[in-house]
This record gives sequence, structure tokens and C-alpha cells, in this order.
Amino acid sequence: MKPIKKLITIMIMLSIAVFQTGCWDQKIYEKIGFMLQLGLELDEAGEVQYTTSVPLISPTVKAQESQEKTEILTTKINLLREGRDKARQVSGKTIEGGKIQQIFFSEGMAMKGINNFLEVFLRSPENPLLANVIVVEGSPYELMKLSENFKNKPRPTFYVNGLLESARKNSYVPETRVSHFTILTCSKTIDPTTPLLRYSSEQIQVAGAALFSGDKMVGKIDIKDAALLNGLIGVKEDINYVYQGPYSYKEQEDIKSGAAIVMKNKNRKIQVTTEGDKTIINIKLDFKGYLNEYSGELDLTNPEDKKKLEDAVGQFLKKDYVKLLKYLSQVGSDPVGFGEILRTKENKYWKSIKWKDLYKYAYFNVEAKINFDFYGAVTNQ
Repeated sequence: MKPIKKLITIMIMLSIAVFQTGCWDQKIYEKIGFMLQLGLELDEAGEVQYTTSVPLISPTVKAQESQEKTEILTTKINLLREGRDKARQVSGKTIEGGKIQQIFFSEGMAMKGINNFLEVFLRSPENPLLANVIVVEGSPYELMKLSENFKNKPRPTFYVNGLLESARKNSYVPETRVSHFTILTCSKTIDPTTPLLRYSSEQIQVAGAALFSGDKMVGKIDIKDAALLNGLIGVKEDINYVYQGPYSYKEQEDIKSGAAIVMKNKNRKIQVTTEGDKTIINIKLDFKGYLNEYSGELDLTNPEDKKKLEDAVGQFLKKDYVKLLKYLSQVGSDPVGFGEILRTKENKYWKSIKWKDLYKYAYFNVEAKINFDFYGAVTNQ
């Protein structure tokens, strides 16, 4: 009986092995074109121009040479997936989007709204939700084409990634991925921002941040205001601030004047209240600062002089923040989430109003303080 049982067991196992075989969708590395960058813009006729960059990898090409070659493919589309399929028709490779690092939108395209073109990233698991969403001053196609010929620069994809990483560490730009952008636009209470890039025939430059209301671009700010905005949002990275006001120069005719300050967010409090149709937003910001460069006449080892400079810088921070906040409310962008604060505090009232209409005429009351923990070779004890 035992040999019969063993035979039956073996036959059952063989049957399972035969009927449960799976299929393997084999993909040969050299035959695949990995999209690294994707650009979307509107042409003169109002059609969507789709551009992608694909590094050339071939077993017949030396590794050093292949690293320097990239294929730029461009076509007109209605759907994002249509662009990939059209690229496959002319590339000679199976184009895949799973390695996309950056998605560039022209300003004109971003002003029309971009969520529709990000939808495929949410629907298809092949597409990376961690791709950077970026707005370009100019043409994404031109940026990708010019960047291929930059001398003494790494491959464009790595070059842009390096620029963004460095800019984020200095709070010059926000970190905005596909997942983050779509989550914020769906929330209806916090608006996303994206890095803003400009380019020339020789380089790509971080220009600041693009502001959105929902998924539509409504304005933009430079790197100074972008850093201040990140401080208001509450990022923990260093915030670089250049101060040029009282006590920042020795004599009026001096060529050099000002103070270079690195700030960190120590504490912030935001309160949103309403009085009838009036919205009042009270903001208290407390920074600790490191004085990297200073050309004024004050002796900062003297507590009284140090306090004078701290108060003066605080007043300028206040003015800069009020100016920034008025611009944000004017264009209708709420990246800080004042609307979310009001919604959680007074939900019934929130449902009865149109927040962006009230936000446009909001009154901002800002208090900004800074304390210098370090100002040179001598530190405060």
C-alpha cells in the first residue's frame, strides 16, 4: 500500500505543477527605452505637445558612449498614454514610463490644469507616483533639447534632480511629487505648489515656485519668497534670508551692505477667525538665526546691539511676509492651508461660504521674531 500511496502523491504533485504554471512577461533591458523626463506644453495651434527623453543603451555601443546619448521624442497627443504609444512607433524600442523622474509642464499648460494628465499615474501601477512635478518658464521640449548639449554638466535627468535636491535643502523650492500634488488638489483646502525652472543655452536655473489654485497655476514667486513660504508652512530645513535695512551698513556709500542669515523655524502659530464677512488671519513666527555675513556697525557681542539687529530683522520679515500673503490671497492660492484651519475649527460656517472669495480680502496680522544663536566666532552663552 505504501508504494501505491507514494505513486499517487507524486502524480498529484506533478498535476499541480502542470496546471499552476504561470507566465513570465520577459523584458530585455537593451530592448527597452526607459523614459526619464516627460514634457507637456501647448503649441501655437493649442494642441498638446508631448516630449520625452530616453537614454540610448545598446550592447553594440560602449558604456561610456551610451551614457552620453539620449533620444528626444516628441509628438501631438490627446491622452498621455497615446504619447507613449506614438513614441514606440518611431523609437525602435519598447518605451516604458516606470522610471520617469521629472514631469515638466509649460506655464500655459499649467494654467489650463494638469490633474487630467496626472490621472494615468494614479490608474497605472507602471507609472511612478514619486516623479517630480515641475513648471518650466518656456518650452519643456526646448529645455530637454538644449540640456543635451550642456558642457560640464551631468546627464539632464541627474542634473535636474541635483538642482532640486540642493534647492530643497535651502528651502528655495517645495518638494512636489505626483502623489503629493494630487492629494492636495483633492483635499480642496490646501493648494499645491511646484518648483519653477528657467533655462538658457548654457544652464538650467531654479527660479522659485509656481502657485496653484486647485490644479491650475495662478501665479509664481521667486526663491526668496519661496523660502519664506516654506518657513510659513513649517518646513524644518534651513531658510536663507538676506537682510538690507537699518544697522546693515557702516556708511551709506559702502559698496558692501546687508546681512546673510540662515534661519530655522522654532515655533509658529496660525489662527483664522471671522467677523461677519471679514476674515482675520493671525500669524506668529519665531525663528532662530545664524548670522553668516554682516557688514553693519553694531557690536553683536553687546546684548543691546544684538537686540537692535534682531528687532530690525523681525520688522523686515514681517513686511516681507505681509507682502507675500497679500499676493497669495490676491491670486487665490492657499498653500499654507488657512482654509483647512477654518474648516476644522468652524465646519458648519465653512460649508456656508466660498472660501476663496473670503480669502481674497483676508486681513493678515503677522508677528515675526528672530533670535541669533550664532553670529560669528563668538556665541551667546
